[in-house]
Amino acid sequence: MHRADLQHDDKNLQDKLERIFQLRRTKTTVNWDSSLYNSLLEKFGNPHKSLPPVIHVAGTNGKGSIISMLRSILEAQGLNVHCYTSPHLIKVNERIYLAGEQIDDSYLEELIDQALDYIDAAPLSFFEITTAIAFKAFSQISADILLLEVGMGGRLDCTNVIENPLATVINRISLDHTEFLGETLEEIAAEKAGIMKRGVPCIIGYQGDDGSNILNMLQQKTQQYKSVSICYGKDWSVERKNQEMEFSYGDEKTIFPIPALVGEHQILNAGAALAVLSSIKDKISISNEAIEQGLKSVQWAGRLQRLDDINDNEIWLDSGHNDSAGMALAKQIKLWKQENDKAVHLVVAMLKTKDIWAYLSPLLPHIDGLHLVPIKSDPNSWKLSDMHGFSDNIQEHESAEDAVNSIACNTRIVVCGSVYLAGEVLSFIKRLE
Repeated sequence: MHRADLQHDDKNLQDKLERIFQLRRTKTTVNWDSSLYNSLLEKFGNPHKSLPPVIHVAGTNGKGSIISMLRSILEAQGLNVHCYTSPHLIKVNERIYLAGEQIDDSYLEELIDQALDYIDAAPLSFFEITTAIAFKAFSQISADILLLEVGMGGRLDCTNVIENPLATVINRISLDHTEFLGETLEEIAAEKAGIMKRGVPCIIGYQGDDGSNILNMLQQKTQQYKSVSICYGKDWSVERKNQEMEFSYGDEKTIFPIPALVGEHQILNAGAALAVLSSIKDKISISNEAIEQGLKSVQWAGRLQRLDDINDNEIWLDSGHNDSAGMALAKQIKLWKQENDKAVHLVVAMLKTKDIWAYLSPLLPHIDGLHLVPIKSDPNSWKLSDMHGFSDNIQEHESAEDAVNSIACNTRIVVCGSVYLAGEVLSFIKRLE
């Protein structure tokens, strides 16, 4: 939980979000205190037992993109869809998507008031409380399906109370939240695997070009949990075919459009989404026409999002912040460089809790300028004085706006490295509209 998450344009709501924030535990090795959390769910009437069919999505990278593609496709089919995602970019309402709309302020405040009455100052985390609130909202408003994103890890995540989901997903695993989940990919993968359920298909996503050991481990975990393994490279695959992509599931191959989300990695995320739909087709039938429409129209803010040009510069916004995100962005920059010789500059901010070197290392060979900016809402972001060994190659600025305005015309500028920086930029743009 980050203090920037409390910002809201409704003062009453912001004050109540602050009250939730103050309840948080100061020290915890997991994201879930089961006794306190289960007590809150019980006081809410155990809403997690009265939800629409659930698709539960875990992984370090690509969870939100997979959910956005699934939502777009399912809605193109005419279905009502709930979604729970985190973190948000501008305000907390974004996390709770109710059958086509973000939760409105009045309903959100009503549920927060109930939660504050129920918990009686118990030291629950912000995420536990908002998850319980989301479950209550999802149980009260009708929908055909719920797309549920894991907050952190899986085994001990407070979303992991769904006993019989339609399907589970474990997408690309990277080194992130190591203080909670483990210091190796294998340890982190074991935590993510905790969402697997007996008899339920688990779609295992691409794990990197050298990720065969993680794929094998996750397949072994499906045996442990008696889940049904649907594994990338074995049971499903996807690859670009010129300006389209070929999705393979079992012996069946189908051509679909490239998803509207920018980046080659989104083809792999789209493949995972399509594998989910293929695995549940006996329960929910989706036409190829709905898939095509959904892939063409999908949107996901803050993920290689094109903003309006400034000073004849292309402005892009990306919130990835780990090694895999750096590799994905580097791949896209290489594609841009093949298209034309336009210079690419990065405007970067990142909390010190993140490994900035792991993120930047794959990017440095492909960029023409690197600009470091602070995260305004948190003084614990990287500064030039912290960047030993690279400081000569980095320019420091007081804000992302200052950095963008300092860069020469006819340049591609990617503002990146932090969800909180992305939120600040989008909030600034919104104020200008």
